[in-house]
Amino acid sequence: MTDMYDDAAFYTVLAIAIASTAILIIFLIFVKKMMPHPLMMKVSSTLHACLFGYETALIELIGPRGYKTHVFPKVMEMIGKLKGEDELIDAVVNAKDSKQAMERWIEVLKLTGISKDANLTDYGDGSFMINIPHCMMCNPIHNVMGTDVKGICPMALIVGAASSFGGQGGKVVEMDYSKITPTGTSTRIAFKDSKPEN
Repeated sequence: MTDMYDDAAFYTVLAIAIASTAILIIFLIFVKKMMPHPLMMKVSSTLHACLFGYETALIELIGPRGYKTHVFPKVMEMIGKLKGEDELIDAVVNAKDSKQAMERWIEVLKLTGISKDANLTDYGDGSFMINIPHCMMCNPIHNVMGTDVKGICPMALIVGAASSFGGQGGKVVEMDYSKITPTGTSTRIAFKDSKPEN
């Protein structure tokens, strides 16, 4: 019984840490616009590295499907708190399906100037590519970290979490590590049928 409690506590702390890091990154975007300072990007790069470290640990511990149960609920809670503040946020929360929820959050990225050309590619088999070719957070963060870092782009992670508002049709969600370029990212997300337990 003690082991179960310890595992639950660990996963809860891990999910909270990931969500907290994402919130800090969003806060840094705001601070960067208001008071740019050369050190700000170094601090943000450190936060990115911290988040990627937690993500790698999460995937190694509970697999890529763990995002649905351990990370997405925290992001959904934060987005839910914004309901009523903007029509676009309300559109995300009230999306008819996962694809529509992700597309609407991508519109949020465009509206806020985080990425003017973000888009979602639908492969028609329950998998999608979250494309963020140019992101205001990339320069110089990706150059400082390098493009071979294992992790999921924080913005793509939020897009993926937004899919939960569409219900996901009882599917299991898997996210791959992001492909990182000097200016942006691309991240595959898939919704798969859950396998019945024997």
